[in-house]
Amino acid sequence: MLLTLNISNFAVFEKQTIEFDSDFNVFTGETGSGKSILIEALSLILGERASKDLIRKGKKSALLEAIFDVSDNSDFYSFLQNNNIEMNAEDYLIISREIYENGKSISKINGRTVPLSIIKEAGSYLIDIYGQFGHESLFKKENHIILLDSLIQKDLAPILETYYNLYTEYNRIIKEIENLQGKLNNKDLKIEQLKFEINEIDEADLNEFEEEELLKQIKKLSNIQEIQNSLFEIKNILSNNSLNSVYNLLNKIKGYDDSLADFISKLDILLEELQYFNYDLNDYSERLDFDGEKLNTIEKRMSLINRLKRKYGFSVEKIREYRESANEELDILLKAESNLNMMIKEKAEHNKKIEECSNLISDKRKKAAEILETEILNELDDLNMKNIEFKVAINKKENYSYDGVDDVEFLISTNVGSDLNSVQKVVSGGEASRIMLALKKIVSDIESTQTMVFDEIDTGISGKTAQMAGIKMNYISAKHQIICVTHSPQIASISKNHFLIEKKIINNNTYSIVNKLNKENKIYEIARLLSGMKVTEKSLNNAKDLIDSSAAFH
Repeated sequence: MLLTLNISNFAVFEKQTIEFDSDFNVFTGETGSGKSILIEALSLILGERASKDLIRKGKKSALLEAIFDVSDNSDFYSFLQNNNIEMNAEDYLIISREIYENGKSISKINGRTVPLSIIKEAGSYLIDIYGQFGHESLFKKENHIILLDSLIQKDLAPILETYYNLYTEYNRIIKEIENLQGKLNNKDLKIEQLKFEINEIDEADLNEFEEEELLKQIKKLSNIQEIQNSLFEIKNILSNNSLNSVYNLLNKIKGYDDSLADFISKLDILLEELQYFNYDLNDYSERLDFDGEKLNTIEKRMSLINRLKRKYGFSVEKIREYRESANEELDILLKAESNLNMMIKEKAEHNKKIEECSNLISDKRKKAAEILETEILNELDDLNMKNIEFKVAINKKENYSYDGVDDVEFLISTNVGSDLNSVQKVVSGGEASRIMLALKKIVSDIESTQTMVFDEIDTGISGKTAQMAGIKMNYISAKHQIICVTHSPQIASISKNHFLIEKKIINNNTYSIVNKLNKENKIYEIARLLSGMKVTEKSLNNAKDLIDSSAAFH
């Protein structure tokens, strides 16, 4: 239930706090006073798109805040838990939305910033807003099945969930069958191609590091002549035996300085190492020989690897991955016919299950349709729609869909002797509003949303019909909080809590103010609604009589 609405710097509202009661709350006011802005504020708090144009002129941001009592809303607590939002049972729920001049906004639940999508989902548990153009949903055939299902929501929901899981699996099976049937086209040719490719890769016997080693060998064999020439030059340099000359000179002067003996010892080691170096170099040089056949073999191997890379991947690893994929595809093709037969059998079994479930759903919808046909005629008769015929047409679709196999459409005849026809082709906007109110009344006993908002549902109706609309909203208010914006004195007179929205101009600035009316002020406002701007003694008496007569409906 909505307890409090706080509005700051939003359109014509500068700073306003509205405290609601649990039953039938009504708002009236002159055209342009801000009634629609009030509904806009509620819509934005519940996740609708915000516009920076709604920020009050001269202000940088607008703040909207709603306080709810959700102590009896178990579904909403489950929603909070699923979204990791903590809330104690004894606390109130606070949802806020701050809109900034750059067009961005920040939404919070109990002080925690949350995405707008979370706010929008939360709103579906808290408030159902039926706007002055809400009857347009009745003009969309696809909504008729939703409206019908709302009558049996608690009973139907678990069956629909079971059906949807069956439907999802059924579609998966169909897609798998189509996939297998596609694979069976030119199966033998595909199998032959895959076997060839797998064999080609296997015969290549690729090694992950082989390519690097082959490149080294090609580099060596391709430059064998230069290597040999350089080694020959090294031999010539070493043959000069310059280190022996150094050794002879040191030997000649070692008697003059004992420390020179250390140099001779080190030179002995160098000469010995040089001797080993010469042996190794001569050995390598003698074994070094250009092998054109080997180079040709290596280049052919490299050519094979490069060709396989171009064909199957850009690396040996990718080629191996392709080979595994091809092998899996081959395995599928070899088993495709057997798997297809198995999937066709599974489809038949699943089709039986989904058919049984969809038939169960259809039976429940047909029973609900019979109840709806009877109840809505009673409700519409109260709303001055006489001699109406109303039929819920339920036909079977050609194929299963996510919500079953039923095609639902509301048919109506508003004149005696007229044929039944689609609602959208027959009824006017005012008639559609009454039909929607009748539906809301019928589902109010099972509707889980605690607060219902009706924005100018009296469009196109007046007098006794408007009074009956008020009576029905008053009936709904026994189980749901009702907030209604109206121009109708009949509806306003039945309300238990009456708020007046007035527009004032102070220092060339426009302000809208909301006040809760006492009994005396309510009589005056009802009189204004009855007579227009000029309130007379007669209209005041009429207003008092209307309010007194409406008391009988409480």
